[in-house]
Amino acid sequence: HVGAAAADFARSVGAREDQRHVVSALDLRAAALLAPASPDGIVLRSWLGACPAALLESFVRARNGMSDAPVPAGQDMPTWTVGSQRSDESRWAARSHDVLTTVALEAEEVVALTGVRVPPAPAAEALTDDTTTVAAHRGRGLALAVKLENLRRLREERGDVERVMTRNAEINAGILAVNARI
Repeated sequence: HVGAAAADFARSVGAREDQRHVVSALDLRAAALLAPASPDGIVLRSWLGACPAALLESFVRARNGMSDAPVPAGQDMPTWTVGSQRSDESRWAARSHDVLTTVALEAEEVVALTGVRVPPAPAAEALTDDTTTVAAHRGRGLALAVKLENLRRLREERGDVERVMTRNAEINAGILAVNARI
């Protein structure tokens, strides 16, 4: 909710407040997107659509890095499998949405990832999907690198997109700092 009336309504129907989100919007056309800095041994790779088969298992393992994202007590993040990843890709393709994904690879292993979902052109707005870094690789600037590269590619490939929205848990200071920096 964004105001007192909405909060009152939510309470009146039995809802309770347990997670607050920060919604951020990036003016993609005006943003000064710096070239991403990648640590030695890291290669950034992007694709549109389904995850390449050669990276699928590694991608799913990395996507499960979301399981330790800061969330309120009692909330669980979904466990990703090869099947659920392919199902997710199929659902978005059936809606004619583009999914642009960028990963950080170290020795052909996905160690960080992000994506953005874009409705069919023309679309003024896109929505950021999961952004995560495998726990052993955190603190290296990889989330910032994959997000910057993803946004740069989006601007190149989909000139119709004016704004990118993202929604993050208020308690997830790490990703909020990355978004603020961008």
